[in-house]
Amino acid sequence: MLSLLRFGVSLGFFARACALAAPALALSSAAHAQDTRAQAAGGFFADKTISFIVASGPGGGYDMYARTLTRHYGRHIPGNPVFAVQYLPGGGGIVAANTLYGLSRKDGTAMGLLASSTFLLAAIGDQHTKFDNLRFTFIGNMNEEVDTCSVWHTTGIRTVDDLRSRDVIIGTAGVGSNSHTFPLGMNAVIGTRFKTIPGYSGGAQVRTTAMERGELFGSCGIFVSTLGAQFGQPLAEGKLSVVLQMGLSRHPKYKDVPNALELARDDAGRQSLELLFAQLVLGRPVLAPPEVPRERADVLSKAFEATMRDPQFQADAEKVSVETRWFGPERMREVMQQMENAPASVKQRVRAMLDQQN
Repeated sequence: MLSLLRFGVSLGFFARACALAAPALALSSAAHAQDTRAQAAGGFFADKTISFIVASGPGGGYDMYARTLTRHYGRHIPGNPVFAVQYLPGGGGIVAANTLYGLSRKDGTAMGLLASSTFLLAAIGDQHTKFDNLRFTFIGNMNEEVDTCSVWHTTGIRTVDDLRSRDVIIGTAGVGSNSHTFPLGMNAVIGTRFKTIPGYSGGAQVRTTAMERGELFGSCGIFVSTLGAQFGQPLAEGKLSVVLQMGLSRHPKYKDVPNALELARDDAGRQSLELLFAQLVLGRPVLAPPEVPRERADVLSKAFEATMRDPQFQADAEKVSVETRWFGPERMREVMQQMENAPASVKQRVRAMLDQQN
C-alpha cells in the first residue's frame, strides 16, 4: 500500500510538473518559430537590390539623408543587399508617396524617404493622395525637423513685421510641399503676405540660386538640418537670414527666432497651425508599402535602428551635417494616428487655408 501511495504521489508530481512546463515549452516553441521566420526573412535579402525612392530631385536635403543612410544601411540587413536610389519629385512629394504605396513591390525590396507634407494632405482628405497613412509599413524616422522661412539680404526684410507689411515672393517645391502649404497657413493665421510661386522642385539650392538672381525674395520650407548642411556659407556671410521658424517648438539652433505658433491670433488659428506643423515630427521618414511580410518589416526596422546607432554612420552624418534626432516605427505610427484623430473642424480649417489662391 505504501508503495502504491508513493507511486501516486510521484504521478501527481509528474503531472503538475508537466502542466507547469507546458506553457514554457509552448513559449519556447513560439520563440523558436519566430526566430526561424526572422532568419528566413533575413536570408531573403541576400543578393537583392532594394529600390529606395526619394521624394525630391537630387541635391537637396532629402537626397543627402537618403545617400547617407543607404551608404550604411545594407551592412545591417542580413544578406547585405544593395540600394538603388530613385528620384521621384512632383506634387510636393505626392508622386513619390502614391508610387511607393500603390505601385511598388510589397516584398521588402522597395522603400522610400517620403515628404512629411504628404501625410498631412492625406489626413485632411486631399483628393490627390492615393494612400492611407496608417497602412504604410513604418521603418523609422531619421530626424525630427523644424522648418524655416529665410530671406535674401538684398530684400531688406529682417523681421516678422516685414513679412506682414509687404508682399514677399517665395518659391515652392510644389502645391503639396511644406514650402507651399506653410506660407498659405501663416497668411491665414498670423497675417503674413507670402506670394508663392511653385515649380522650384530641384531642391532648396534651386530656390537659393533664384534669390541670388533677384527672382525670389526668399523661401519657406527649408529644414534647419538642410540649412546647416547646405547653406552654412551664405548664413555666415549674412546673405541668407532666418526670420521665422515653424514647428511644435523652437529649434535649439534658432532659439531667438520667433515660431509661427507663438504668433497665432486666436486658439482656432493655433490649433490649425499645430496640425499643419505636426508633420514635421516625421521630418525624414523611411517607409515601405503596405502588406510587407511582418518578419521582413521587422528585419528592416531593426537594421534601421542599428544603422542609426552605428559609429561609422554617425561619423558620416556629422561630416555632411546630417542631423539625426531619430526614432522608430512605434512613434511614427503614434504621430500618424494623432494627425488622423484631429477634430474635423480643425481639418476643415486647414483645408480652407490650403485652398487659398494667390
